[in-house]
Amino acid sequence: MAFSFLSRKPKTEQPAPAASFDTAHEGGQASMAESMQRAAAQTGAPPMQLMREYSRLAFGPGKLSFEDYIKYRLFDDAWLAGADKGDFVGARRNRDLVVEINYRHDWHGLLTNKLASQSYLATYGLPTIPPLAIYAPGLSVASDRLLRSREELRAFLMIEENYPLFGKPVESFQSLGALALLGCDAATGELIAVGGKRLDVDATIDDIEKHYAAGYLFQRMLRPHRDLVAAIGERLATVRILTIATPDGPKAFRAGWKLPAAGNIADNFWRAGNMLAGLDFATGRIQRVTSGVGFEMKDVTHHPDTGAQLIGLAVPDWERMKAVAVEGAKVLRHFGVIGWDMAATDDGPVIVEANETPDFGLVQIADRRGVLCREFDELLSAQQAAGAAHVKRIKESVARL
Repeated sequence: MAFSFLSRKPKTEQPAPAASFDTAHEGGQASMAESMQRAAAQTGAPPMQLMREYSRLAFGPGKLSFEDYIKYRLFDDAWLAGADKGDFVGARRNRDLVVEINYRHDWHGLLTNKLASQSYLATYGLPTIPPLAIYAPGLSVASDRLLRSREELRAFLMIEENYPLFGKPVESFQSLGALALLGCDAATGELIAVGGKRLDVDATIDDIEKHYAAGYLFQRMLRPHRDLVAAIGERLATVRILTIATPDGPKAFRAGWKLPAAGNIADNFWRAGNMLAGLDFATGRIQRVTSGVGFEMKDVTHHPDTGAQLIGLAVPDWERMKAVAVEGAKVLRHFGVIGWDMAATDDGPVIVEANETPDFGLVQIADRRGVLCREFDELLSAQQAAGAAHVKRIKESVARL
């Protein structure tokens, strides 16, 4: 995630031509001294007081880095409205926790590969987005969905009936490498992207081959539920639902609604202008909306593109959406925690992605409270015990060989 307190890289006088899609985040971190002075100026708290607080959190259960401290605006008591800062988890601790909780690392590859995970879930009858085509150059097998060469990919992209399309790497991450295409212009050899931007088809294929030759997936672009279009526009806004394992089976634990804006092709929060909505977990209605992180965090009440009121807007089929996530977690029983990206459509909730190493930052920002709590502690203890037993079984099996 690119954090808004980071300073942008200086522009060169002759920038390179823009790529068809983002392949990395930009930015460089401001100095600790500069950030601390800025935090003190915004809150009125003495810098040394803030430094002591940060030091305490750095050695606490969430192992927060200074970057995390700023990102979550933990220096601002008013923003958090009484939430326990010690419940927040930092990025590095987040990674360590999900690796420990999801101890069956042999299953991680299934969710890393989006084609494999979507096919696996669909086979169990769960609602997913079927693949329209996959670009995998060099293969000799034949399939009506397989694009085996640059020429086949170009021909596919020049067929108007294939649109609208959403493209992403088979091993996608945070929407990097994503394409949202509304149509094509065969006469000019251009692709028409969301927002009216035109992309040269050959340059786009160059970018795909350069960065994602291992596999690039094309799917039909979903349209959001009809009750949402007036408020959020035509772009898909997915809900991140965290499911956790319990002794009684998986349950929906936390959620945050990712709202796209400012012409972004995807709803990932790291994209400037996008927002995160905190929900009433019982009703699925928006309670608050946050834009930006760190020093640029602010409350939002109306969608910046449509002008529509966001507070009180409900996720359609909310109970059903949570139920689909829980059913998916049953199918992926070897994972203790999963981050589901779910879309509300006219045909019901659809699984866009399932994440084996979910970023807790999304729900922490949406709810303005950390993930650490009794339920999470119980999950961690249970998965640690199960992980230790799993390792013991493996060692015993090896010893018998």
